Amino acid sequence: MSRKRVIVWGTGPIGATGLRALIDHPEYELVGVHAWAEHKIGRDAGELVGLGPTGVIATNDVAALLALNADCLAYFGNYASREAECVADVVPFLEAGTNVVTAALMDLIAPQHGRAEFVEPIAAACRTGGSSVFCGGTDPGFMTTGHLFNLLSGAGRIDSVSVAEICDLNGYPSYDQVGAWGFNHPLDYRAPMFYGDVGTGWHESTVRGIADYLGVELDEITSTVENASLDVDYDAAWGRGLAHTIAAVRWTVTGIANGRPVIYYKKVERTHPDAAPDWERALNDAEAGYQVVVKGEPSFETAIALSLYDGCAITALHPINAINAVCAAAPGILGQLDLPHFYSRATRHVPAPVAG
Repeated sequence: MSRKRVIVWGTGPIGATGLRALIDHPEYELVGVHAWAEHKIGRDAGELVGLGPTGVIATNDVAALLALNADCLAYFGNYASREAECVADVVPFLEAGTNVVTAALMDLIAPQHGRAEFVEPIAAACRTGGSSVFCGGTDPGFMTTGHLFNLLSGAGRIDSVSVAEICDLNGYPSYDQVGAWGFNHPLDYRAPMFYGDVGTGWHESTVRGIADYLGVELDEITSTVENASLDVDYDAAWGRGLAHTIAAVRWTVTGIANGRPVIYYKKVERTHPDAAPDWERALNDAEAGYQVVVKGEPSFETAIALSLYDGCAITALHPINAINAVCAAAPGILGQLDLPHFYSRATRHVPAPVAG
């Protein structure tokens, strides 16, 4: 199989980990990089992520990237409150026949429940170019679908499923994303992530998608938001955290069928490890983690612990590992269960020990 020619768009905390993975990847050839920040334009892709030179120079020239006629665009733009801009970024590539994998276009996680104004232009572009697009990541993404549904292959009667993301974002460098959750705002602040259509497009649609996969018709979806603060200022990678402002958020989205909860989807986010000490914590007090609980016959629970860097890496690698499958798929928007099982083949080859 020839190596797929790939362009990376976005070199922030998530895009950079994807870029690192694609450099010298055994199945993919990096042919282009789009950078937004002025200080990154004109620099070698390897330099941007602390690796050796690649000969691929970062640019903001979209026409030049389109002219590469790559097999796939790995898109890692910032989607929060920039949905229309992100859609406009990828549409020309899809129309030109370049497939797209992404962790950003959240309305495509469960496209049948995504916001039409962002889903329909993507679908039309796929029809025009005969191309495919897949949105993955961690959450929404692999943890809410791939991991959950692999577990359910061993389930019997299912009474309820619960997926929780638990993160300490003290070391996360981007305030744009941290601020979207309401951190550093007054405790009564109504963050758009929870009270606007951003949360609906990202997370309520995920709950509806899980219900579809389970064959469950939901009566309603409820949502609760809890905020907590610290009594002192604190330092974080994204800036200065202020006392008596939001330092922890617990958001619970619940899918109800036949009058009882069936699906729980929870985000527990902190910007300091001491905030909300009685709330859920990641396994082994890791910076990040995921918990999946299935109640029924049998019942079981799993937990995964991650560093923030590894969490960002998985977010990028889930769609990247899908590139070959996406390029081989029929044109259109691919949902979480529309692809065959895919996984990394970037195995590190270690020489066998010498006998004697």
